Amino acid sequence: MRRNLAGLGAVRVLLLALAAVLLVGAVTVSVPVLSSAGLLVACVALVAALGVLVQGLWQSRGHTDWSHTFAAPAQPRGVDTRITRLAGDVRAAAAGDADAGRRLHAAVSMLAVDHLRLRRGLSLADEPEAAGAALGPDLTAYLTQPPPSRLPGDRLAAFTTTLEEL
Repeated sequence: MRRNLAGLGAVRVLLLALAAVLLVGAVTVSVPVLSSAGLLVACVALVAALGVLVQGLWQSRGHTDWSHTFAAPAQPRGVDTRITRLAGDVRAAAAGDADAGRRLHAAVSMLAVDHLRLRRGLSLADEPEAAGAALGPDLTAYLTQPPPSRLPGDRLAAFTTTLEEL
């Protein structure tokens, strides 16, 4: 019987206990001979239902981990949605679309500036040598020059990987 009750879940056990309380209360009210004894049984059933509720809540509580490492967690690769939005511009820029090439250059520049600032504490404008060392010579050259008319997909893939691993 106890195994059957444990398999029901907290909500169903509570509803079962509440139904028992209502049944005892209905019998107490409808049978006049049980008025004082019935009220006592109804109160005991109500206390039992509250006990079931408290026990269910106590058993379902989760462990809280209060420890903190005070370090920003490393984000897994591909979390930055701006990188995923580049896919359409990449295909268009590889096909020679000049507008897509400009949007792609602006997006990669923005990503590089943000990633340098947030992850390394560097600025491409203020510290070009340190930023260039972090980004690599190809990506630094791409960012500091006007957008090219055509950007090969493998070169952009290398830039994206560099930014994700920054």
